[in-house]
Amino acid sequence: MSAPAPVRVALIGTRGYGTSHLRNLARLEQEGIARLVGVVDVVDPPEELRGLHHRSLAALLEATRPQDRPEVVAIATPIDTHVPLALEALAAGLDVYLEKPPVPALEDHRTLLEAAERAGRSVQVGFQARGGAGVDLLADEVATGALGEIAEVTVHGAWQRDRAYYRRSAWAGRRRMQGRRVADGVATNPLAHAVHAGLVIAGIERTRDIASVTCELRRAHDIEADDTTFLRIDPTGDGPAVVCALSTASGRQDPAWVQIAGSGGEHRLWYTDDRSRRRGAGGAVEELVHERADLMENLTAHVRDRSVPLISPLASTAAFSTVLEAIQSVPDPLPIDAESVDWHGEGEQAFPIVEGITEVLRRALETGRPFSELGVRWAREDAVHTWTPLAAH
Repeated sequence: MSAPAPVRVALIGTRGYGTSHLRNLARLEQEGIARLVGVVDVVDPPEELRGLHHRSLAALLEATRPQDRPEVVAIATPIDTHVPLALEALAAGLDVYLEKPPVPALEDHRTLLEAAERAGRSVQVGFQARGGAGVDLLADEVATGALGEIAEVTVHGAWQRDRAYYRRSAWAGRRRMQGRRVADGVATNPLAHAVHAGLVIAGIERTRDIASVTCELRRAHDIEADDTTFLRIDPTGDGPAVVCALSTASGRQDPAWVQIAGSGGEHRLWYTDDRSRRRGAGGAVEELVHERADLMENLTAHVRDRSVPLISPLASTAAFSTVLEAIQSVPDPLPIDAESVDWHGEGEQAFPIVEGITEVLRRALETGRPFSELGVRWAREDAVHTWTPLAAH
């Protein structure tokens, strides 16, 4: 049997994370899996893409010959543009690869799911952690009780971001812009992969799986969104809660991790590295390396054979969109007082370090409690808010 024809792909957004898509599509094209047939951007792309460039998806579709019409559209654009672009692609009969976070509001998640169902097309969400087999392994260990009962799935992210990062675009570090939600906070964009992985591992997939979300949203940077955040996602059932302690003001760039721990041992996964460390009840330690599947490659296989399941389908991200809704619905993040933040470096390369942040993140995960309950000098009780899905109706 001959190999299937390469899946025709168009990319919307050639800068930022779009450059990663271009590199990956070049690899898939070389392997005969995909073919880039067009790019859409509001600015001129690199010279080598000029022949494929259009200012809108509608213009691309109108100008493209039937044999070159895209089958998949990858969307790597600002968060507030995801929904209208995805709806346009689905209405045109195209499958969609949508970067995370997929939507800026829970209502948009439902709208997009319904549109995909009407169109008979699929939406893959670019939560890259889902491509690593380590997430599924920890999820199976929770579901089967392999390490005993798991009370909490803990999620740790200690990253460093400078001023330039939050000035990279007009929407960077914003919660809203021109009346539209943007949701560019630490938990909903840079460390969204970690939060989503924690939810998957805990078996929390749908909105109805969440009883409440407790947030403590703070900011050391001069931004609108949160950069130092505590989250506790409590489930409606008997499964584990998800506790997250995250910061882009830690002065470090450690690989983010997700961990489970029970009477039978503990298992910590560094999802960006596809490695984990499992310690059994007797203290024996295993170092594991996990396989990784490319999400675009998985989507192209699904397009050619619909029996191939998507790794990160839009439906599986409902719980994450619910957490995003909680973060966007509570009051705006409060600034951390200047006396508790040390700035290092000069100009655009300057970055903040919150006082004692390494220890604070650790203690928040160990206790499952917000920063303000840990005796932290810079923490504030009025920054803590609990939201329930009922609040969205």
